[in-house]
Amino acid sequence: MIADFIDWYLNESSEIKSSAELFDKCIGYLQKLDFQIVRVNMGTRTLHPQVESLSYTWVPKGKLEYFDDTINPLLISKTTIESENGYLREVRFRLGSLQTSQFTVSPVQYVMSTKKTYYFSFADHTEEKYPYPILEDLAPLGATGYFAVPIFQKGVSFAFLSLVTDKVSGWSKEELHFLHQVLKTISLQWMNFIQNELTESLLSIYLGKRTGSTVYSGKVYLGELDNIKSVIWFSDIRNYSGMSEKLSPPEIIQLLNDYFGQAIPLIESHGGEVLKLLGDGILAVFPYTESNKTFVGKKVLLAVRKLGESLFLHNQTREVENKLPIHHGVGLHSGEILYGNIGSLERLDFTVIGEAVNLTSRIAGMCGELGKAVLASEELAHQIPIRWEELGEHKLKGISSPQKIFAISERTKRKW
Repeated sequence: MIADFIDWYLNESSEIKSSAELFDKCIGYLQKLDFQIVRVNMGTRTLHPQVESLSYTWVPKGKLEYFDDTINPLLISKTTIESENGYLREVRFRLGSLQTSQFTVSPVQYVMSTKKTYYFSFADHTEEKYPYPILEDLAPLGATGYFAVPIFQKGVSFAFLSLVTDKVSGWSKEELHFLHQVLKTISLQWMNFIQNELTESLLSIYLGKRTGSTVYSGKVYLGELDNIKSVIWFSDIRNYSGMSEKLSPPEIIQLLNDYFGQAIPLIESHGGEVLKLLGDGILAVFPYTESNKTFVGKKVLLAVRKLGESLFLHNQTREVENKLPIHHGVGLHSGEILYGNIGSLERLDFTVIGEAVNLTSRIAGMCGELGKAVLASEELAHQIPIRWEELGEHKLKGISSPQKIFAISERTKRKW
């Protein structure tokens, strides 16, 4: 049987493009051999700052009761898709999921800690209680056998696979041996899919969605740069140094997280990408073409206005909690920038460079002096046909000629 499976798998595996497809095809193969599988579960730890663990659960059509619908407060997302042979559900959990009772008192914890397989025969069970809660849940559904195996990576149990059957009398020793060999074989490709998916997601978190995708696609060579047009956003917290002197380190971290937590989602939801967190500052870009530059510019202003409103409401909460309010200064400019890899052979940075970036930073630095929350360059003011408040020409540090600076309209100012 295993030789036939290997032949089939070698022919099919090169055409499989995702972990979901791998799942479905291999289960379909086993079903044709009359293994009568009613539930498959694959789970793994991750190296991801937001997702500690994830699991894939497959059930055949007509057996939806085998899905685990237990409410978990650490749930991040749950997605179910219909496949050729059944339904596949992907569930992602945040930090702390591996310490919950759902994990610690389960066969999964056993196989991952002992590096041994585990099989439970419902037909042979004679005691009043079941050794694990999951088995007690499966028994009324008609399950006859539960089989779990660890998956190893670099000699460490990193993930698991479990199968449930309702076949009369469960599985024989020979069938369990075959299943073990099959699961070990497909786990190699499954882990490869998962690691690729998580790597791209991880790059997006640390580098931004556009940059993460660009790096993942292979654009990683020193000096490889693109010339793009973009609205550039630079913002930072006003009087951050003074606030830092009054706050403890944990309070400073919370302050930064509060600000970034308000600003970053709004930037990204309006088409921007955060490239850098520079201490208390944010460098973001909103790329545009000639055909959509006005539309992109309006999206930038919408983002900055919504952020102002969000900070106003957030500061009301901070005031109740006797915390210092968060005020920021935002500099906006529109121009051409170089986007790509700079650094050395041993240390690269994917970033933007150019005179336009420096000018944006200097404009942001004028917010305190001019008493404005948001300032823009003449280039951006001409790009977006709204009512601007012209503040005259100003000499900016590091910029050779004086620059006209504009503020957003009075209506928006009052909201701040």
